[in-house]
Amino acid sequence: LKLQFLYLIGGALPITMSHADPEIDVASSSSSSVRTSNGRNKRIAVYGGAFDPPTTAHLQCAAQIVHSGMADEVMIVPCGPRPDKPNLKTSVLDRYVMCQIAVNTTYSTEFPVYVSDAEVGCEKALATYDLLTALKEANPDCDLVFVVGSDWLQPSIGSDIRNWRSNDGPTGKRLVDEFDFLVIKRPNYDVEDLALFSPRFQWLVMPDGMQYIDSNLSSTEIRTRCLGRIQFENRLQSIDGLVAPGVLADIKRRGLYSYTTGRSPLRQEASCADAP
Repeated sequence: LKLQFLYLIGGALPITMSHADPEIDVASSSSSSVRTSNGRNKRIAVYGGAFDPPTTAHLQCAAQIVHSGMADEVMIVPCGPRPDKPNLKTSVLDRYVMCQIAVNTTYSTEFPVYVSDAEVGCEKALATYDLLTALKEANPDCDLVFVVGSDWLQPSIGSDIRNWRSNDGPTGKRLVDEFDFLVIKRPNYDVEDLALFSPRFQWLVMPDGMQYIDSNLSSTEIRTRCLGRIQFENRLQSIDGLVAPGVLADIKRRGLYSYTTGRSPLRQEASCADAP
């Protein structure tokens, strides 16, 4: 296993650079303990996405999943390159590093949110079914639950998770039959009955006395501001407070999102040929 260490935020962050061992590939960020204090399997919420870049809204969502008690840990998984998203030009390694910086500078050391490098080095993003299958094989004693927004449960507008595909063809039906889902309500995307999709779907519900704090902040808005379409003397001033301070510094230092006074993005010499 070949590792490259990036000396960031005062410490070295290990980044897996090859995926010769498929178990290490998907489990390198997993918790060492697979059981909770009451003896049940640990429940891990898999929070996938582009995270281009990770915003304070992403971090807030992950924290609230933990606070809800509906998962014991949250695994943030930046996706590999996606042909269906031509605007996704930031490498998965760059996005993985930003996620690591965001998580390690936002939460306390004991807070159970971490970043997985499962798709670092992949030539293209793993289909959700393939990713969850690989994660389950690597973590057989943990219960996985995939985080999804209600905007993916809108058949009337052609947005239906049951129609998702993988390299083997349609896998949406198997996806909803074989895995659990934690659904986050999105503004203007109501779902009358989750059971119509699968009995394995659950709404994210906060405990008594807590309300879910919603945020519509998107990574698209962050990138738009960095490109200077909004007139600010310093473009990056317009995203201060919307990404973690370390992420803001990383964007500036490495010249991401067309901010050209920094260093080049990270080079990636990796292969995901053995990934499922």
